[in-house]
Amino acid sequence: MYLRKRGVRTVIGLGKYFRQLDMEGNGVLAKEAFKQALKVFHLQVPEKDFESLWLILDVKNDNKVDYGEFTRAVIGEMSEYRKAFVRKAYMKLDFNKTGSVPMVDITKCYCAKRHPQVLSGDVTEEEIKSSFLETLKDACSNPSEVSFCEFEDYYEGLSIGIMDDEDFVNILRNAWGI
Repeated sequence: MYLRKRGVRTVIGLGKYFRQLDMEGNGVLAKEAFKQALKVFHLQVPEKDFESLWLILDVKNDNKVDYGEFTRAVIGEMSEYRKAFVRKAYMKLDFNKTGSVPMVDITKCYCAKRHPQVLSGDVTEEEIKSSFLETLKDACSNPSEVSFCEFEDYYEGLSIGIMDDEDFVNILRNAWGI
């Protein structure tokens, strides 16, 4: 699938853009807003194909689409096994159970020492950490804090490019010490 090859930045960017277009905050988009979002992310679909896609997505036939359902249908959903490790990492960060973690705490806790590109000498720890933090901040509605939903969205996007569950889990273990 084309979207899978685009990487975590496209996936979380698209989710964030969907949320910005959703003026009512109800998780659905009108047909034209949805079409515009796809265009902004260079995911153009020929008109004939778009109409076919729309017929499938507009389940209630109310000229609206649930963008969460669209995302899950297109990129899939993380397995419960993977989600459990994402929750475990977030709970370690959100020890006060507020549902929001300051970006300062994320910066302090994230460790890139055992990242494969760092171990191979291709990049430095700081480069990996900067890239991670920049991508995560882009996913957040408030760049100074990270909600569980935003944290999970980041790892959902990362997950699509990692086939093996143990590879994915090791990324979380190494980065967050869980």
